[in-house]
Amino acid sequence: MPLKKAQKKEISSKLVEKIGGAESAVFVNFGKLTSADSNAIRSGLREKGIGYMVSKKTLIKRALSETKISGDMPKLEGQISIAYGNDSVLPAKSVAEFKSKLKEKISIVGGILGGKFMSASEMIALSKIPSREVLLGQLLNVMNAPIQGFVMSLDQIAKKNV
Repeated sequence: MPLKKAQKKEISSKLVEKIGGAESAVFVNFGKLTSADSNAIRSGLREKGIGYMVSKKTLIKRALSETKISGDMPKLEGQISIAYGNDSVLPAKSVAEFKSKLKEKISIVGGILGGKFMSASEMIALSKIPSREVLLGQLLNVMNAPIQGFVMSLDQIAKKNV
């Protein structure tokens, strides 16, 4: 059943509000999903604080044209949904996790990061960045390694002289 003009305006304004307020968004082609898988994705993303919205491509394109996003919009093919959030990496990472679980049922088509359109390959690369906690741990390890090496060297010298 076709949407009425008022419904289209309401959905479009909701999309503008959600996408405009998000730090990043991921366009997902979900054409081969079952309803159970779709519900699992929705609940999984909601637990992580990520919004997920399904809409017609024409309404998505209209909403994207109203926002001030630079670059070329990726080609939106198939049935498109949007995962959005206030974290730069988490929406892409979460969708990529579901993509690995569901194999060929969903795919990342593109996205938005920091007010700029990103291609599918850029969003997939973004999803492979480790979490903030892992990056901080790696930084701490790099900072600690020279000190630890120095202490181990002093320990070996002390053992030699005894």
